[in-house]
Amino acid sequence: MDVKQSRRGLTGYKLVTAMCVCEILCMAGFATFPALLPTLRADWGLDNWQAGLIGGVLFFAYVLAVPILSSWTDRYDARFVYFGSSLVAASGSFLFGFVAEGFWVALAGQALFGAGFAGIFMPGLKLLTDRIPQPMHSRATAFYTALSGIGLGASFALAGWLEAGLGWRWAFFAAGIGPLIAGLVALMCVAPRPPDPAAVNRSLIEGFRLVLRNRPALGFVLGYTAHTWELYGLRSWMVGFLAFAVIYRADELGDAAGWATPTNIAALISLTGLVTSIGTNELAARFSRMQLLASIMIATPLVGIAAALAAPLSLALTVVLVAIYYGLVMSDSAVLTAGVVSSAKPDQRGATMAIYSALGFSAGLFSPVAFGLALDLGGPRLGEPSGWALGFLAIGLPSLLAIGIVRRLVTAKSV
Repeated sequence: MDVKQSRRGLTGYKLVTAMCVCEILCMAGFATFPALLPTLRADWGLDNWQAGLIGGVLFFAYVLAVPILSSWTDRYDARFVYFGSSLVAASGSFLFGFVAEGFWVALAGQALFGAGFAGIFMPGLKLLTDRIPQPMHSRATAFYTALSGIGLGASFALAGWLEAGLGWRWAFFAAGIGPLIAGLVALMCVAPRPPDPAAVNRSLIEGFRLVLRNRPALGFVLGYTAHTWELYGLRSWMVGFLAFAVIYRADELGDAAGWATPTNIAALISLTGLVTSIGTNELAARFSRMQLLASIMIATPLVGIAAALAAPLSLALTVVLVAIYYGLVMSDSAVLTAGVVSSAKPDQRGATMAIYSALGFSAGLFSPVAFGLALDLGGPRLGEPSGWALGFLAIGLPSLLAIGIVRRLVTAKSV
């Protein structure tokens, strides 16, 4: 980058590339604790409820912080919100790396990272879309959203490699460096942009009220809430279901038994989401966005139920169906996010994305529990296909119920 370019800030696809890389860097600490949980639980003598609370507080802190931090990007330059939040996220990882010796400090570290990430993910997308031409919004949003999966996988991998070579503290220390680099890039390489005058003196509550009157944006918010309910339920239970399927038809593995573990299969399946998320968004630019969404929202729970019922019949068929299911669930992610960005009014984009993200992550907090309850009802010993089918229905039902309302809102005129 030459001096002239750095002064005026990155533009176009260079800015898109930079912000996507920054997003991956910021996610370095997202999965560090879950990846190192067996080691930390043993070293610190954590009870199961303590380990679960440390893991869950990241999302709880995110949900509490994102309405404020994302809304601030309407009233202040998003670069400053992003940079400050990157410092908070980094401090959470560094707290683990330098100080943590047990439950309370670990809880604080995870909460700090969650609160910091709330000012990074959606505010980063707001920072990006405010500075690129409107025709680039959809494709840029698709790449930004889809690459979060790469960041999540890289977080798991980084934690495992560093723990094995240097110890778990170094894993957290390295995770804290990522947000620092990203924050500096956003502050120094992105052009300043003053906030919209209409939003400067608006209260947070007033901003949220205006968003709720924007019916198309509200439709995408509702669709995203149903999407994240299904996605987080599936992510939480996919390895468990694959383990059930592998045990049920272990005779099919043969020579592949050494590498075809549930976790390896799940890792390969997760790559489908990157392709389908970007690909479906490209289709949405050529066909009806709402028709695509409706088709996906109908298909996903049906494919999930089919995968559960196929488990006694064929392991290969089950794996293929799970891969299709995960790909379908991920396929509407970029479409929904691009839709809410395009339907939000420029001076309300931060508040719109705040509601979008807060409701989405809130749904993700509870859907794994709903899946587990349904699984207990249908197959208490985790050994009945009917139980897994009921679990997939529990996470897919909101999508089926929401289709009509989402369609009505998305096609309506905002007030």
